[in-house]
Amino acid sequence: MSNTTETVHGSGKTGMQANGIKANHATGTRLYFHADSETFLAVDGDNLEQESNELNRLLGDQVDTQMRIDDLTTQCTKLNWGQVGEKQTLQTQIQQEAQRLDDLNKKLKVKLAMLSATEELPKATLLDNSKSAVGLMELIEVRGNMKGVRYIYARSDQIDSKWRRYPLEEGDKKSGSKSFVVYESYTDSEGSTKIREKIDYDKLKSQISKIKPKMLKAEQELLEQHTGILGQWARDMNDSLKHSPYQGDRFGFDSQSQLMRWTYGAGLTEELNPFEVDFRNQGKKIKKEAVASGKASAYASLALAESRSKFTLSLPDIHGITITYPLKPEMGGGMGNLGILRFDFELALAGSVGASLGVELGVSVKSNWAKGVPSPSADNTPPGQRKIDISQAVKDPEATGELTVFVGAQASANLSGTIKWCNPEKSKEYTTLAKVALGATVQAGAGWSGTFTFSFADGKVKVLARGGVCWGGGGKGSIAFDIDGKAIMTDFMPCFTYMLRNADYVQLSNTVIREGDYYAFCALPLLYTMYGVNSLIDNSWDQTNRLLDSLRDSWESKEQRVLLMQKIIDTQGDCLKFSPPESKGAAIASLIEHDFWDEFASPASNTQTDCEGLVMFSARKRAVLLCLRWVQSKREYENVMQHLSKDFKSVGSWQGNQQSVADFLALGEQERNYGVGSSIPNVLEVKIIPSHYAKNLMNIWLDLPDTKEVQGSELHKLKEVSPVLMQSCTRVIIGGQEF
Repeated sequence: MSNTTETVHGSGKTGMQANGIKANHATGTRLYFHADSETFLAVDGDNLEQESNELNRLLGDQVDTQMRIDDLTTQCTKLNWGQVGEKQTLQTQIQQEAQRLDDLNKKLKVKLAMLSATEELPKATLLDNSKSAVGLMELIEVRGNMKGVRYIYARSDQIDSKWRRYPLEEGDKKSGSKSFVVYESYTDSEGSTKIREKIDYDKLKSQISKIKPKMLKAEQELLEQHTGILGQWARDMNDSLKHSPYQGDRFGFDSQSQLMRWTYGAGLTEELNPFEVDFRNQGKKIKKEAVASGKASAYASLALAESRSKFTLSLPDIHGITITYPLKPEMGGGMGNLGILRFDFELALAGSVGASLGVELGVSVKSNWAKGVPSPSADNTPPGQRKIDISQAVKDPEATGELTVFVGAQASANLSGTIKWCNPEKSKEYTTLAKVALGATVQAGAGWSGTFTFSFADGKVKVLARGGVCWGGGGKGSIAFDIDGKAIMTDFMPCFTYMLRNADYVQLSNTVIREGDYYAFCALPLLYTMYGVNSLIDNSWDQTNRLLDSLRDSWESKEQRVLLMQKIIDTQGDCLKFSPPESKGAAIASLIEHDFWDEFASPASNTQTDCEGLVMFSARKRAVLLCLRWVQSKREYENVMQHLSKDFKSVGSWQGNQQSVADFLALGEQERNYGVGSSIPNVLEVKIIPSHYAKNLMNIWLDLPDTKEVQGSELHKLKEVSPVLMQSCTRVIIGGQEF
């Protein structure tokens, strides 16, 4: 079995850690190379070895514990509802590991407490205990019997200023570069010629030859015998930059890069490698792969040369979090489960901010960037059972005790990702709801005290989520998401419709939907139906008031009202399947409006099916009933009738409005009799019943379930009204026999 931790560098893999050196080997002269200052450091004894091992053990123990929590969480989520005992055992273990993680993190932070902010450190300098600033120094050990480059990490206050130093000569060094770095041209994937840096090992050897005479004999012998390790380092770095998935062109040697490399595993070797060694049983060798998601994934994604990485997260766990909302007391009270959301994020890590996310257990998010902050690990609610009431305004948790090394960091870890929701329409698969807003400003959540809010602006549905919803107790700040284009109808409106159903159609507060924007979500399905799915892009419907103005203009257009009716019929009501009750009520209100000219000069409104005859407003009546095809309960039906208004307002009583609809559907439905009382012998009585749409309306109401029957089925698909009630055929009865 290999004893190197493999780290992905683009398409290839390069072992970046050394093997074969035990933590407590014999003392003697050590020689190290500090690339940032281009300096060799000679040390008598194993002081730096012990310092590096101590730091790496604390870091590795924390990584090991995080992976154990991830593993236990995965096991827990795979159990079925009947495995209560097994689940409780795993939950107890998760809580124990979380406490251990908190304790380890405190110990690690004690070691890092003296580090100065990386932005304040002098550039390209090998710091030592004579300087007031303290940084984490990255050193490459020049030593034989190693199968790879060995990185030593030490706090600079542990480096004695009296130790011997040998800086490279800088006569041919270009400004801003290293004396051993040159440039090479290459052709990128798009065929463009570009320039990137390259470590020239021959040039480095030439520089070494100039300082070698200044060294002690033992140090010279180390260089003569083991300079090749620097050649291996040069090849690793060049290969890493060449195949980097981040497509960078420059090496990272500065203090932030050194901190990043340590944070994401460059010093975790042999018995300090949590991916190959069981930290709880040092004699046991195991092979662990860096997992595909979670913080551990950052170790597999480290680009050595650039000191950049990324990690992917499914938060709060793979099973997401249940969004709840209080129901009205008169309807049974309690909390309605609006649905299950999951936050899938990818963080691009660089600099001290990227390092902060590896060291800290909490996170502060502002729109599309993130930074690690002090916080206990996330709450220990069992996986798959996390819930949050989005009607409640929440405050960010206090995050005190930030390490100085991370204070004032200006570079940020870019955050990208999506909100997923457990979609009943897709066999409970998690489908995309929204994407992290691109270019969002840090002011996106300024002054906002909500938990999870929808709004409409700039032609997009916007979602603002509190960091604590995503990260649990360890998160603060807020993240902005966007839903635009066709995704508004294909992703957002289905999710929104299920939320309304599961909340029993109560009016969601302004903490959940920004004031006034609920009407935008009512107007969108109607405008899309009339104008097509590309209309939001092509029209200036960028704000709620413009949407409503456009809808009012559409109601004044006979052509648009006819188009709405036709689309409802053509889609069999599916165009309004994912819409609020107010949308359905407004559509019905427009369909039952009629005058003399509609009755006699509107062929579209009176188009009949093959089984109809003598029916007045046949097409309109079918469209009215099809508006109700996807009504889910008597409660929603009442809401539709309550809002029988083209401006979505509540008008009159739902019973009175229902009667108005029934009266329209009953127009022309009177029974017609022929041959009654005829003086002609043997003439049969003919009875024609044109339609029974009004009766169908009442039967729809009777067949709908009560609210209590719907509760508990939040993850079930929407149920349609019986197709039989969506149509009517003319009945012809001759001599008592129906044909």
